[in-house]
Amino acid sequence: MRPSSYANRRVGYFIGLLELHGIDKGNPSRTQEILWDGRANIVGTMATADLRPLPLGLRPMSWLRDAAVRSEPSLLHESQTAAWAGFRLGIFEATSKEVAGQRGEHPALAMILRGSTRAQIASRGDRCDFSPGRDSVGLFAPCLDISWTRWDCEPGAERMMVELDFTALVLAGDLDAMVVGQRRVLRQDLTMRDGHVAALMRLIADEVRQGSPHGSLYATSLSLGLAAYLFSEKADSGVIRQRERGRLSASQKSRVLDLVQLRLAEDIALDDLAAAAGIGRFHFLRLFKNTLGITPHRYLMDQRLAAARKLLETTDQGLADVAANTGFSSQSHLCTAMRRRLGVTPQQWRQSLRQRQPIRANA
Repeated sequence: MRPSSYANRRVGYFIGLLELHGIDKGNPSRTQEILWDGRANIVGTMATADLRPLPLGLRPMSWLRDAAVRSEPSLLHESQTAAWAGFRLGIFEATSKEVAGQRGEHPALAMILRGSTRAQIASRGDRCDFSPGRDSVGLFAPCLDISWTRWDCEPGAERMMVELDFTALVLAGDLDAMVVGQRRVLRQDLTMRDGHVAALMRLIADEVRQGSPHGSLYATSLSLGLAAYLFSEKADSGVIRQRERGRLSASQKSRVLDLVQLRLAEDIALDDLAAAAGIGRFHFLRLFKNTLGITPHRYLMDQRLAAARKLLETTDQGLADVAANTGFSSQSHLCTAMRRRLGVTPQQWRQSLRQRQPIRANA
């Protein structure tokens, strides 16, 4: 794996990586809360941010028309796929098979999430014979086009596929904010080994399997981060956008933070926050981080936790009601967030206050 510092030295740029619960410069395999690393070279646009992603259940992946792909059992329920607001994807039981003629309409990423497999693949003149490792990700570009493939998979192996349909990013102006036109074509790399991409895909898989408890803001940010990194590292050569060093104006900041408080209990979308600031989504992510030092998702979670703690301290509401009234998708989501950020569960927090024995929070 190439650390992010290498990419910075190589061309003097590094498009908006997400430090996700531990995806940082030295250790992309850990998992930590979503944080933009602040080193992206971006010029934002004033594109309108009024798009709403369709649920995955209404947007089937283009290659699922192929009978051979459909033959692999899906490991996701409809409710899990419909709740995800990012790139279309699927998680399947990886089976031993030999298939000819798999084609899709867009670039795609493929990764073995679990188990031992061996692959032989012929695609667009490339041929490979390999056993995917932990950080192995296949990038099929400019669209998925496999003339022949053979897989030998041990029982219990799992395959994840992501369709990189950039249509919504183009319409929202995100792609203009990331890169200029010359770099909008990704280079195929069937045996890519990249810890950052692999960690992003695992985090996406975990989020989808849990029913997307962090909401559409998190899903959209993950997808934008994945796209930005791929265009940074796997695109045809061309001119890179200059680094964005600006900040939100006082009025933009006020409108955005007011919206967060007003709709704290709702599933706030990145589109909503960017629209409040009057700028495009990708540009907004950069300016927000430059202004507040944290990502929009991190800020939103901080505000929800603060509101939840206040309700735990001042009311007798049940934990499920506290979660619902502060924007958490479930009581379990609230418990997980408090334990991760504060080191205690909501019940422990409330009991300590009632016993007049405050506990030390680690955040």
